[in-house]
Amino acid sequence: MSQPSRALVGQLSVVCGVACGVAFGAVHAAAGDPPVILNAPASAKPGDIVGLQGEGFGAAAVVWLDPSPTSLTSLPSRNGIAARSLPVLNRVGTGWVAVQIPPDATGALWLRVARGGLSSEPVAVNAAKPFHLEALEIVPGTVFRVFGRSLKLPGSTPRVTVDGLAAEVDMAQSHEQMLVVRAPDGLRATDSARLLIDNGNGTGAARLDRPVRVVRSGHGDPFGLGVGWAAAFSHLTRTVVDAATDTRLPVRVACDGQVDDAAAIQAAVDLAATLGGGVVQLPAGTCRLAGGFGLRSRVVVQGRSMAQTVLRYESDYPFWGTQLDLTGVRRLTLRQAGSASQAASLVQSSRVVVQQVRFELTRSRQLFFTDNRQAAFVGNQFIQTGSVDEQGAFVMNGSSGLAFLDNTVQFVNGASSFRRVHDAWLQGNHFTRDARQQTSPGIVHAMVLDFAHRVAVVGNTFDVAHGPITQRQRNDGETILTEGGGAGRTENLGQVESATRHTLRDPANVLNVDPFGEGAIPENYGVAIVAGRGMGQTRRVTAYADATLTVDAPWSVVPDASSRYATFVWGLEKSLIRGNTLSQNPRGIWLYQAAVREVDVVGNHISEGGGIYLRSYQNLANQAFDPIYDVRIQDNRIRNTTAQWTSALNTMFINADARAFGTGLLGIEVRDNRLRANQPNLSLPTEEYAGTEGFTNMMRVEDYSRFEPMATPRVLGTVYQRNQCSHCDVAVRLGTGVGGTVIADTILRDTGTLWTNSLITDLSDDVATDTLVLR
Repeated sequence: MSQPSRALVGQLSVVCGVACGVAFGAVHAAAGDPPVILNAPASAKPGDIVGLQGEGFGAAAVVWLDPSPTSLTSLPSRNGIAARSLPVLNRVGTGWVAVQIPPDATGALWLRVARGGLSSEPVAVNAAKPFHLEALEIVPGTVFRVFGRSLKLPGSTPRVTVDGLAAEVDMAQSHEQMLVVRAPDGLRATDSARLLIDNGNGTGAARLDRPVRVVRSGHGDPFGLGVGWAAAFSHLTRTVVDAATDTRLPVRVACDGQVDDAAAIQAAVDLAATLGGGVVQLPAGTCRLAGGFGLRSRVVVQGRSMAQTVLRYESDYPFWGTQLDLTGVRRLTLRQAGSASQAASLVQSSRVVVQQVRFELTRSRQLFFTDNRQAAFVGNQFIQTGSVDEQGAFVMNGSSGLAFLDNTVQFVNGASSFRRVHDAWLQGNHFTRDARQQTSPGIVHAMVLDFAHRVAVVGNTFDVAHGPITQRQRNDGETILTEGGGAGRTENLGQVESATRHTLRDPANVLNVDPFGEGAIPENYGVAIVAGRGMGQTRRVTAYADATLTVDAPWSVVPDASSRYATFVWGLEKSLIRGNTLSQNPRGIWLYQAAVREVDVVGNHISEGGGIYLRSYQNLANQAFDPIYDVRIQDNRIRNTTAQWTSALNTMFINADARAFGTGLLGIEVRDNRLRANQPNLSLPTEEYAGTEGFTNMMRVEDYSRFEPMATPRVLGTVYQRNQCSHCDVAVRLGTGVGGTVIADTILRDTGTLWTNSLITDLSDDVATDTLVLR
């Protein structure tokens, strides 16, 4: 079907009426209070339709596009360009509107909402928004990376400064979500460098919202790890202990496959440590390990290559290390043999390198590489052909400043686990599931990111060997999964009693501010106002005492007794999933039953496997409410033609209760995606609400018998623009509980229906409200 001319096809009447106004603050905004924008997109481009959510917009809000952030009351202009009033395409109550950025707009894009003679503060919808670096520290003269939104835009040149000194941006290697930067040579050591990023379009500089440490430790990148902090290893490379020939050693390795070399390797490691640090060089050959050896700080153990040096271990823990600094292993193979079932362990350490190591796990428990700080895993091979207790090949849980690059992972069970990692860079890896053991009782995921924040998952390949996967009856097979903890939940919720600019009080609730039992509030512990005054605001919880929580930034609109809140550890936040290739796994990218904010799912290719699924969840009996706010799903390709799995891109609010507690999904942008469905279309109930082909945006209720309709949208303001659906029975399915959806510029190819309104009950007052369809 060819693309029709762009015209208004239909608009449903406003059903929610006054109730929507209550949900979005109409009764709270005094006549003299100006509107307040609480949520706006961060990556808007000319021609994009965008939603603005906030407080006190009024029933006839006017939106202005302004060339500068100056006062709107004077109708400002810059370079002869005046502010422009944008037609409001859609609205819900008095707290949400949609407008389209003019296609001819250039430079900085500032939006304001005006009500009568009152104007909100302007928000820049294409300003640089840095999220994180790939490391926790930078070294003068070395390369680092900045991940975020709108960092590099057409026609503008980004600028980066560190403590006021200009850094060099590699324009050829940079893109909208990543800048590759060389740190200035003249930087002084500090624990709190000020990092500013300006994308050059006139919106100004933005500061990275966490401290960055600058260290002067060594020069260059002696192991070719691609991270700046690796310069510290340059001091170690000056001292080499040859474990086969050094005459200072009481015993030397034979590496003939017969003699137990564990004690000799340990002696070489200990000697290097007494010399102030160095590299232990192992010869070519097979080094038999009847026991294991302990690593030491400032010591790296390396072989000739993974093909030439083999460590054949016959008992548990071939090497181990805890609370070390500047340590690791390189250029060798670890081969499981004998009665060994426990693999290597290197945990709670800093500046760790594991490079060009082949781990051959024939029937083993997982490798433990957890809670490390500044760790580089580069060019390794993880080969798992058997599993103990259905464990995966490795766990990297709790690591920070993690660079996991160009590794190969072949696994039969469990998951490659990156739970609670942060400030991480996972790029260029190849994950292959071996399907020959798909009937084993374990649950398999290719990559798990539970409770991760500030993570970039870029340019990885996920596929299946010896497939296809046929176990449709199992809850199994996510490729990239964020889940809010499975059975170990972190959520809580309640009604606000009182609040100040920096606090929120609820004596009826005891917040679970230490869900991991580590003695401190996790850095990514969050709170969201999900209904009532100030709805849509999210903050980090920094302290809790006497039924009062403290937040990291002042509330833009202070909550009151009408406000409902939810607390949780973010399942995923300030993260990028970009340019990955997924094939043959049953499920694709699932952000499942977890609180999520500020995540981009961009430019991924999924073929002959499941699609993209966002699932917000409410269960009042379990004190659970998981908001998903500000997620951009753009330029992804999903293709299924073999009648195995569905081409689906679904955003769902799942309600276990009679009534909704608040708004679960807000500010979801779905643009420029292409879906090709099976012919005929599949419906797979075992894939939950991700088993229907096409785009879906709705609420589902787990117990229809107790359902009570209500006007407050549970899913607010989803934008579908410039998407393509091929061979779809229905391109977009909307449903109960959804408000303010905009569908525009859809390309239909051999597709039956553009969109349908799907009710979960026959209650006519609980439909998809305020839907605007533009073709």
